[in-house]
Amino acid sequence: MHVTYRAATQNVFASRLKGHPLFSFWTHFPDRDMDADSLAEATIALQQTFDLDLVKTAPNGMYAIEDYGVEVDYSQVSQGGTARLVSTPYQSAADWDALPELDCLQGALARELRSMTQVRRALPDVPLVFTLFSPMTIAAKLSHGRIHGQIAEKRNTQGIHAALQRISRTVARYAQSAIAAGADGVFFAHQDTGRHLLSYDDFSEYVAPYDIEALAGARDGRFNVLHIHGENIRFRELQDYPVDAINWHDSETFPSALSGMLTSGKCILGGIDRRSVTANDVPAIRQQIRSNHAAVGGRGDIIFAPSCTIRAGFKPQTLHAIRDEIRASHGTPSAHDAGQPAALAAAL
Repeated sequence: MHVTYRAATQNVFASRLKGHPLFSFWTHFPDRDMDADSLAEATIALQQTFDLDLVKTAPNGMYAIEDYGVEVDYSQVSQGGTARLVSTPYQSAADWDALPELDCLQGALARELRSMTQVRRALPDVPLVFTLFSPMTIAAKLSHGRIHGQIAEKRNTQGIHAALQRISRTVARYAQSAIAAGADGVFFAHQDTGRHLLSYDDFSEYVAPYDIEALAGARDGRFNVLHIHGENIRFRELQDYPVDAINWHDSETFPSALSGMLTSGKCILGGIDRRSVTANDVPAIRQQIRSNHAAVGGRGDIIFAPSCTIRAGFKPQTLHAIRDEIRASHGTPSAHDAGQPAALAAAL
């Protein structure tokens, strides 16, 4: 399973390259991700247990909108569900006129930076990416998806543009702050690229320009990742974004990992079906790793990872099996041979 990575990837992962493909995954830590110290401890414990080649920060999925005066219910997350927006001041198109520009060194945004800096201190030699959301994803979270219809119906277009501009400036400053604080790059999570959400023209006008402005804040990052969430995604429209790697639900929607690599020319973070991980279907995962490695071998970079977040409650043995499959031919010792840290057991 020997693999050769491009010079740019080798520069970031030099200490991790052992002749086998790289591996990572990420999960949430319910009830711990509202406190900087607790979240950092859980993230560090995850890395100590699984010896991942890339660590992604794991904030709660609504952290980016907490400071905008919304009310969120997190009660179902620990049972494998998702956070729910209870109330928001951004319901009508006119409400966007009042959207403030946040200070990324205050509130929930500052909390995540504090947590990340603790992880960086504890794991100085492991590549670390900081999770951001795209401007449209933040706007959709704030409005419970209403912004898509408002754009389609051309309501308060100037106000929406101005609001997206303010959000993109905040995200750009936030990316810059994270990288200055020690992140190797950002994990730019985009949940609003589905073709059913916005027309091509509206995507081109209201989404892509603000994405690029936001990502400009990460230009000093050594390894920036674009996560394209969902099905029926606009992959071709996003494949040229200024990032080093792309992660998407490659087992659930087009393109395949190989097609995405060939058309984008970027490192692919994927190749493992998240549903197989949730089902603890280790034979299926092994087949995915072998077939994807054979498909992309010699054509470009791949860092094996699930297509999205692994929900809380997963079986650690499944992730150990994935890591061991990837590293088997090189004889790298298994992290679980030393036992599972108590901190991780508490986190899960």
